[in-house]
Amino acid sequence: MRSEGIVSVDHHQFVVGERDAEYLEAVAHGTLLDAGPGFVSFYTGIAYGPVRITVSLLDHVPADPDPVAWEVAEETTLVAASEIVVSATDGTVAALSPVPAGRYRVRAHARGRDRHYGQEVDHPVEDYLLELWPDTGTADTTVATLHKSDTAWSPRTQVDESSLKKDRVYIRDASGAVVTVPAQSPEAIAIREKLGEFGGKPLTPALEAVFSSRYVAGLDRDLIDRIEAAAPERQLAFARWCIHRAWERAGIAHIDWLAAVLDDMDSGKPANKDFIYSFDARIRLDEDPRITRTIVSGLPTKGEAVQQYQALRAYGRSMAPDTSPLEAAIEAFWHAAKTYGMDYEELTAAAHRDFFGGD
Repeated sequence: MRSEGIVSVDHHQFVVGERDAEYLEAVAHGTLLDAGPGFVSFYTGIAYGPVRITVSLLDHVPADPDPVAWEVAEETTLVAASEIVVSATDGTVAALSPVPAGRYRVRAHARGRDRHYGQEVDHPVEDYLLELWPDTGTADTTVATLHKSDTAWSPRTQVDESSLKKDRVYIRDASGAVVTVPAQSPEAIAIREKLGEFGGKPLTPALEAVFSSRYVAGLDRDLIDRIEAAAPERQLAFARWCIHRAWERAGIAHIDWLAAVLDDMDSGKPANKDFIYSFDARIRLDEDPRITRTIVSGLPTKGEAVQQYQALRAYGRSMAPDTSPLEAAIEAFWHAAKTYGMDYEELTAAAHRDFFGGD
């Protein structure tokens, strides 16, 4: 049996398994697959949008993965008590033929994950193949990587704030290239003065009252004016939008305990105090073996930062109960921008296009 179709990706994932499988309860992790009771979930390069998938049910072990045709291949075991379907993470089942319940060895293949990593797309740019065949041996819950030439979800070198360079800051030179210069160099001072012009007009009293406004106004004055002009509920929605983008950029939005925080935030539940009033969330992040701390370039005239810590701050600095909607929106954007580093213009462009585009 061979079935081909399209499945929607949300937060870098889609699922193959039983209809009611709890895909966040993974017990084994790879760079393409997570495996858990009754399911395997796929890590995609894109953050949102459609991907192509082929599911092939075999009666024998297939040939070795083709390293030319596929950029990554991983293998594990899937045991399902009910039929196996391909679905989005919200449970929407894709139009592919179900696979009968049973115990299977599964081999997953992917290509194209590096091309549009972290982006939202409106047409398929990635391909996936899942091969299943009967497995009568002891269920092996580990995920084995058979081949990998892409970089998506690859392990990265662990870092912390003690390893950050303190004596140099990031700017763009006359050609537009990102370079580092001494913090008090003439080049850095000139750009700092330009940012301090706030786009050519002084801050309003409301913006003056929010400390980070002076930085955001320097990066994109039109954007902060749109934030200020928005209704309070719209400002809070923008803060949530920024937190999602920051966590996705930092590669932590799909982690189960962090994804649960995003879900609670989106449903209007009170802020999680572990992320606001203590270091508990950061300690847990440091101890989670699935999360790699990475260094990101600083914003213009700023030094390096740990990307994952800035993502946490986007939540912590904006979701406190006593934070005004305007402050929440500005603080969330400021720290989300820090997760992008010198690529922050990707975030500002997305904010204008995807959030404020209809305003």
